[in-house]
Amino acid sequence: MKHVPLDFWARFNAEPGVAGLTRLGELLEGDPSEVARTWSRGGFTAMFDFPLGFAIADVFCRGEPPAKLAATLTNDRRYPDPAALVTLVDNHDLPRLMSVCGKDEAKVAEALTFLLTARGVPSLSWGTEVGLDGEKEPDNRKSMRFVEHPLRTLIASWLKARRERPSLSEGATLILEATDEKLVVARVAQAEASVIYVNHSGAPAVAALLDGQQKPDVTPVPAGVTVRTVKGDFAALQARAASESKGEKARAVTFDGEGYVVGSGPELGDWKPDRGVRLPATLLLPVGGVFEFKRLTRDTAGVRWEPGVNRLLTVTPGKEPLHVTLAPRG
Repeated sequence: MKHVPLDFWARFNAEPGVAGLTRLGELLEGDPSEVARTWSRGGFTAMFDFPLGFAIADVFCRGEPPAKLAATLTNDRRYPDPAALVTLVDNHDLPRLMSVCGKDEAKVAEALTFLLTARGVPSLSWGTEVGLDGEKEPDNRKSMRFVEHPLRTLIASWLKARRERPSLSEGATLILEATDEKLVVARVAQAEASVIYVNHSGAPAVAALLDGQQKPDVTPVPAGVTVRTVKGDFAALQARAASESKGEKARAVTFDGEGYVVGSGPELGDWKPDRGVRLPATLLLPVGGVFEFKRLTRDTAGVRWEPGVNRLLTVTPGKEPLHVTLAPRG
């Protein structure tokens, strides 16, 4: 649909007989700002969530920090309805998840577990449940194999859980913790919460999980992806999750240093160097949001990105500004 003007889609989707249908848009784009713009201006009911799909592949197959998933989910505030997004890990135009993960079934299982417990409406390509691989056309469009496979059991179990657990089917998303080694995300319904824990530290770790009274559960969580569902009165936490997912509250964040700062989110330029914010700068960022960012410099020779992994910021509640110092690396 990227080759068709948005004005056409807006007119087409508003036509009698079309407006009452589900209109799912496919824009092969990892920039959430473009997905959100196409969704709203094109008059679609929902969009495929390529930004989250690409992040899932990066984290579970390519070893990028779990916090990247949190930074992607922070952009949910830009969508008309994040719960309506159709999530995916591959399709007929992309390399198969099994190939992206180097045929490592454990990594594929982690990626699918996250997909099937995250917000949105999960979409699966044929053959994912039997481990079909394929990097390029036509290999990524192989014929279906009707065989038993552990991934089939995994997928079936999580689809059953989504039907039975309100928190997984309709719960609001709340980011509890995000680091280079772990991620804790809660799906919160009124009387139930499911906490998704991604532990890539290589060893059991303590998580900021919840019990039925919304208190931390300090039971160590094993490496990999763990999902715990607890019952209780989560109405207050549900309201907080809904508020944070919409970015309703903001906190000032002061970035010190020289050059420019660029990163995830519109305030940081959506990773576009020409939209970088000149340092020093004070920005209003949503409370509860997680951002990846880097410092860059510009001169007559062009743009130079600082070396190393992306920097990470979680915007915690508070009245005073947060301070981030971007000291030069290398």
